[in-house]
Amino acid sequence: MELRLGISTCPNDTFIFMPIIHNFVDTSPFTFRVVLDDVEKLNGFAARGILDVVKVSYGVVPKVKNKYNILKSGGALGYNCGPVVVSSGIFTVDELKGGKIAIPGENTTAFMIFKYFFGEDFDFIPMRFDKIIPAVEEGKADAGILIHEGRFVYSNHGLNLLADLGELWEKKQSAPIPLGAILLTDKLKKEAELLNNIIKSSIKFSRNNFEIVKPFVYRYAQQLDNDVIKKHIELFVNEYSLDVTPVAAKIAPFIQADERLFV
Repeated sequence: MELRLGISTCPNDTFIFMPIIHNFVDTSPFTFRVVLDDVEKLNGFAARGILDVVKVSYGVVPKVKNKYNILKSGGALGYNCGPVVVSSGIFTVDELKGGKIAIPGENTTAFMIFKYFFGEDFDFIPMRFDKIIPAVEEGKADAGILIHEGRFVYSNHGLNLLADLGELWEKKQSAPIPLGAILLTDKLKKEAELLNNIIKSSIKFSRNNFEIVKPFVYRYAQQLDNDVIKKHIELFVNEYSLDVTPVAAKIAPFIQADERLFV
């Protein structure tokens, strides 16, 4: 059975799924036709229901939960890994009121959490995540919300931290920040356990054979610094990537659903 799989180009996704894509683990009875793209593009694909298995922002799940379930494996949740708000010459979010903020997409978890804590009295400018730091540097935006590798390197560009959205979330919710989910089309719900096991096997392969996986990860990474990529993977690929069940009940209200959405 061929499944249409969509993942982002960020290191945690390429790390998790490379063994599946290149047949280093047994994926039978499935084969995968793969799309790699920006997570906001994947959010759009999910909204249109055109992929069978797709990585999305948790922020878009309320809009697609009638079409998809959430696989328990493969997602991105954790502590100390949330989006950050950065600027050049501005030092508090209050100073930004009415200003231009570059965001990585209107359906991203990062944008949803920013609005949750700071409201909408800003001029939001959606753009691809890797364009945000240059936009702030060049004065095209007064601030930016960074995801993926950007959260680790903004200080190298002379930008300062205004808010750590993950830290704010963790303090308020006493739970890891839910960033990315792996969705499974509702018509394949009965295949969920098998797909979860395939993803777990893929994660274990990557952890035990990083030198094999590394070229694929680096091919798509926005930042090629070894330490940045290593830190990215260590933070985003964790116990919740293997099984989100322990925190599903805390996440469910955020996505306006109940635990039965997790399969």
